[in-house]
Amino acid sequence: MSEKLVSVVIPSYNYVNYLPQAVASVAGQTYQNIELVIVDDASTDDSVDVIEPLAVEHSQRFSGTKVIYNSRNMGAYATINAGIRNAEGEYVAVLNADDLYQPNRIETMLRAMDGAQFAFSRVQCIDAEGNRLEDEQARRFEAVQGKIAGDKPFMALAAVAENVAISTGNMLFTKQLFNQIGGFRNYQYVHDYDFLLRACLLTEPVFAADTAYLYRLHGENSFTKLAKEGLRENRMVWLDFYGRVRRGDVRNPQITKHGDYRALFAQAVAAEGSKKETLWKLSKNPLVRAGVSLMKKRYRV
Repeated sequence: MSEKLVSVVIPSYNYVNYLPQAVASVAGQTYQNIELVIVDDASTDDSVDVIEPLAVEHSQRFSGTKVIYNSRNMGAYATINAGIRNAEGEYVAVLNADDLYQPNRIETMLRAMDGAQFAFSRVQCIDAEGNRLEDEQARRFEAVQGKIAGDKPFMALAAVAENVAISTGNMLFTKQLFNQIGGFRNYQYVHDYDFLLRACLLTEPVFAADTAYLYRLHGENSFTKLAKEGLRENRMVWLDFYGRVRRGDVRNPQITKHGDYRALFAQAVAAEGSKKETLWKLSKNPLVRAGVSLMKKRYRV
């Protein structure tokens, strides 16, 4: 396997207790040609005192290191975008500062991609100490990826109702795709899901089942703080995505080779329940589409 440069972008806000572990999990990758990019989103803890020593400590391990400090708190989507735009790699991976990579992650995912532009893996939940977590919340998170199973002809059918990639940290993609999509958009809660859905309309994602993203549940995760906001954002993303499918704004050849792909989407959405099916029907309405456009402008999406 050709050792193309992979840039790992770590966005961090007040995660001084977890950041060293995250960086160590990147340094421990079996894949060698890695650039490390840390972006601190104006943390108010002691992160600034830790980041530079971390970069120096691991500088010999990486093909390059970059540290970026936001002058003010920009939020997750803008912090990730800043890191990726400063990344040199042909491929980009994101690692949330409170999560971890398994040692074989990048090597396994690139091999599974085999020239594809986008991939994500299994997710395993861990607790604050890094131990495997198997409580009810963890099982609910991991069960979302069960939607990938079966004979679905393309990944977007598994993603019509939930984010089967789970997190931005579980994504590896080409910088070319990132530029083509236009980066992550201004959603507080669902910037990862929105990115996945837009990627699905352009290229077919690869699911790498032979490695896992270690997703830490510790009570301070952003999704626990933004649940109400997430409901509004999810509706916007679903209406936007469903509307694009219905209009034929699809360039993924794995989808377009099915002449009846709209019917396949309609069936997949209907299987998710009446609320999703109602959104699918509403997405055809020009007034609803205009309303979504106004909402995007209002929230600068």
